[in-house]
Amino acid sequence: MRKLSLVTALTAAIAILSGGPSFAAELRAIPPDMIGLMLTPTGFDGKIYESGQVDIGTTTWWAGYGNKIVLIQRAGFQIKEQFVSNDPNNANDHEDHRCIVGPKRQPMSLDVRLLFALPDYTKPAGKEALLRMGLLGTPTNADPNAYGGNRVMVLKADSVYFQQVQQQVRGKIRDVCLSYADVEAVYSAVEKNGTDAGFTDTIKKAVGTVLAENRSPLFLIGAVASNVKPDPSVINAIAATQAADKLVEAMAKIDAFVKEDKTGTRAQIYKLHFLQEMNKANKSGQNNLLMMDISGGQQVLPLPQR
Repeated sequence: MRKLSLVTALTAAIAILSGGPSFAAELRAIPPDMIGLMLTPTGFDGKIYESGQVDIGTTTWWAGYGNKIVLIQRAGFQIKEQFVSNDPNNANDHEDHRCIVGPKRQPMSLDVRLLFALPDYTKPAGKEALLRMGLLGTPTNADPNAYGGNRVMVLKADSVYFQQVQQQVRGKIRDVCLSYADVEAVYSAVEKNGTDAGFTDTIKKAVGTVLAENRSPLFLIGAVASNVKPDPSVINAIAATQAADKLVEAMAKIDAFVKEDKTGTRAQIYKLHFLQEMNKANKSGQNNLLMMDISGGQQVLPLPQR
């Protein structure tokens, strides 16, 4: 009888040790700005937990297995993609990350700000997308003091972006830059922002295509391109071309103005003015050799000294 009592007591003790903790509640807080996913030893349980407290259960006494709550921020987030000469956050990065524009391969610096939102988990498709975030992201252990104990993890939504689509997004933005004829065409497209032909609008469409192709759970709210700045050599080339065009235009106007005067007075005045300017240049050390033709042909022919 005593032997039976010992067996019964031992059985009861084992039952208490193994099954007793399952009846004890371990509550963890879900802040108002977050939602939670329950991660069990076999995967997520498929439910969305809103702000409040949730019982995550206890761990097994023999191996320490138990559920964990994964917290995800409700609010949207912003990503800044920079295309600059090197990574400003990495002193050892000496690569040129600028966008290349057109067949002339003109380098251009560029910042693109992308605003993302989480899926609407109240709808079936949004709930499925949010559960996929738990699989695609990289949650980290949270501060036990901030969330009422351990076995709480925080998943930053931007980690899903970095792991799943960042490289494809940057590649698509580079394709957009390359599609323009030159930097001047990019500037013209910037002026059309807010229309289908706008530079920012084209980038937004390209990024949206990447998200759709990769079945990303993130939703793109907006895209803004800023700090569009070509390489100084490109700016100098554009300025030189514009200056040359203006000079040719001015010379054509002067030539037409002089030829309108059949008396030759305008030509004589222009010649004297030209000689006066050349004299000023000589005094400043800019020597030039001139050949004068007084036979009625071209009056002044400057020959630069070598």
